[in-house]
Amino acid sequence: MSSELRDQQNSNLVKGTSYAYKSMTKRQTKVSAHTGEMPGWRTRISLRAQDKTCVFSNLMKHINLDVLNEAFKAINGKKAMGVDQISKSAYGEKLLENLEDLLKRVQSGSYRPLPKREVLIPKSNGKMRPIAIASFEDKLVDWCVGAILTELYEPLFIRNSFGYRPNKSAHGAIEACYYSLEDGKRANAVEIDFSNFFNTIPHGKLMLILEKRIADKRFLGLVRRLLTGEIMKATGEILPSEIGTPQGGIASPILANIYLNEVIDQWFITNYGSYHNIIVRYADDAVFFFKEKDVAVKFMRELSERVASYGISLNEEKTHQLDLGKKSHESFNFLGFTFYRGKQGSRKILKLKTQKEKLIKAIDEFYLWIKQNRNRYKLKDLWSTAKAKITGHLNYYGYWMNNLKINHFYFEAWKSLFKWLNRRSQKRSYSVEGFKERVKNFPLMAHPEQIKWKQLGRSFGRI
Repeated sequence: MSSELRDQQNSNLVKGTSYAYKSMTKRQTKVSAHTGEMPGWRTRISLRAQDKTCVFSNLMKHINLDVLNEAFKAINGKKAMGVDQISKSAYGEKLLENLEDLLKRVQSGSYRPLPKREVLIPKSNGKMRPIAIASFEDKLVDWCVGAILTELYEPLFIRNSFGYRPNKSAHGAIEACYYSLEDGKRANAVEIDFSNFFNTIPHGKLMLILEKRIADKRFLGLVRRLLTGEIMKATGEILPSEIGTPQGGIASPILANIYLNEVIDQWFITNYGSYHNIIVRYADDAVFFFKEKDVAVKFMRELSERVASYGISLNEEKTHQLDLGKKSHESFNFLGFTFYRGKQGSRKILKLKTQKEKLIKAIDEFYLWIKQNRNRYKLKDLWSTAKAKITGHLNYYGYWMNNLKINHFYFEAWKSLFKWLNRRSQKRSYSVEGFKERVKNFPLMAHPEQIKWKQLGRSFGRI
């Protein structure tokens, strides 16, 4: 193909993209004219964002009283309060006055977030996860920034990025993993784990990535202020935030997705992506599948170098290259499940089950909950909450091939209830038969034949 012809085709493609955008905008405007409403701010941003080369230079106009009010309605008022100890209801007593004052400070550039209150949450491995709790007013600004960034970057994200995105879920990532491996054509898997990812993202490198898409310096300055806001430690000491996106922040998930989209997703698609080489990512959890082992080994080597150049690192102990062929005995964990090859009748198929550590944690948490709350609430309320906990566990882990682990969790929850309900007073409340009768009359879980099990692969008869 001659250079003149190629240039002409590229020109036509650009014109076609521009025409499509203008047509979409006109259609949206006509619909809005018909309903008597202007296109919503999300629509206006998302339409322009379909052009992946578009650079946005006036985003601050989208932070206004209407959007701040939308943020106020969206934020859960039951969440923990920040250092100012102002609740949603207290802030809402003079809502219009408070929002007008906040908007004035945001638009003038004088807004400064209060220090975030750090809370340490135990992890399943015995370590602690720091959660940064912002003041309510800062949550409003955080929500607005996160919502705008989501509309800007959604068109740039790859299909197999599932974490913290509209209309995406962990179950979508699980299914993508399963069907990538099921036929055995991509048996060479790479499981990766980041070392303290959210708390190690370099602010400077993240801002450089944002500047490729955003030219509005006031908006970029607002993002930077949210990133670099101070942290109040549990000891009361206030320290600057010099690195990382604060876990617990409303905009943190989208900022993390933007960073990993640049560092991993686009790089993988450009250099490795094909029918035989697939990425599946949920936030900072990712697995990769390859047809050829030497390609998987090469990828691991280059990935380690690439993430290091962006200021983050892999946990070498939990980053592996695995053989998951049809005769494999190896397994990997992803989003609370263990993927492995297991027998189904006379042959081996790809299966999944609840990850051992997650199952033990769920059982322990249920046991501790009923032990601590058995005397705080009426039996009716305890029973209702217990059923909700069991149903929630089933809703997430309830794949047909995982029914044994589901039943294990249910049986342990059943035992915990029987033990601690019998210790609400000095008098024993239930015999085993009496408790079985209560469960029969007030089921804690649907009968196995009535459960709508999630399907993966082929089901060989009734389970």
